[in-house]
Amino acid sequence: MDRTIRPRLAATFLILGWTLTASAGQDQRPSSNPPSVPYGGATVSDWNGKVLVQPPGSSLAVPTRQQALPPGTLLDTGDGHLLLRLEDESEVLVRPHTRLLLKQPGPGDWNVFELLLGRIRTHVMKRTGGAPPFQLGTPSAVIAVRGTRFDVEVNPHKTTEVDVFEGLVEVAGVGVAGASVLVRAGYSTRVGPGAAPETPVPIQEIRPGFEASDERMAAEFAREGVVDVNRGPENEMVERADSQAEELEEEASEGREGPQDPDHDETKPH
Repeated sequence: MDRTIRPRLAATFLILGWTLTASAGQDQRPSSNPPSVPYGGATVSDWNGKVLVQPPGSSLAVPTRQQALPPGTLLDTGDGHLLLRLEDESEVLVRPHTRLLLKQPGPGDWNVFELLLGRIRTHVMKRTGGAPPFQLGTPSAVIAVRGTRFDVEVNPHKTTEVDVFEGLVEVAGVGVAGASVLVRAGYSTRVGPGAAPETPVPIQEIRPGFEASDERMAAEFAREGVVDVNRGPENEMVERADSQAEELEEEASEGREGPQDPDHDETKPH
């Protein structure tokens, strides 16, 4: 081989080696893309009464226990209750006369649910580290939490009410930049369409006689012998026998004497 060609070939291979090394280094760099969004949808844990679900591309139908509901599913409770379980063990009790849309969280819209009308009670498991907060939307509000218990109601006028029983909940108005409030346990706020959230006030001022005891919530969220009575710092679920869950229901009923709230006759799904 010509001696003048050898240096050229060596230089070519050296440049090629640098190119491949640089390319491999780029492949190993941390991705600038955000972490994958959490799975959307839920599983039917239990239900009673007249309840219908409509998965994407399907018609309204009666649900089945342990049925997986993908994002895009519409829930419509007539006179019944529906208990949903999320992938992270969080639970949502959908009350009668409620319309709820399951969503797939994504960049710019982290809502897990869209509550269109009615009332839900949620027990969100604690989220730590870089996990995104649990977030749901309504026609007038966006609600975000990292682990707590709270109710959300949307009335026919699209006004949203948020009642917090544990932890801290951030409530913002839809289309109202920078308008949000932090609602702590024992307090409520309301948000009208296109308005900022109202200053939080004690729940009793909005709902006199309203009850949200641990015993009652445990009975409502009772599922397959699993209830959450002694809520530790991590909100861990503890197992109970079916008979104990029934006792909790009876105790909660006995404790509700005198003036009652509108939901006093609600029981757990069967």
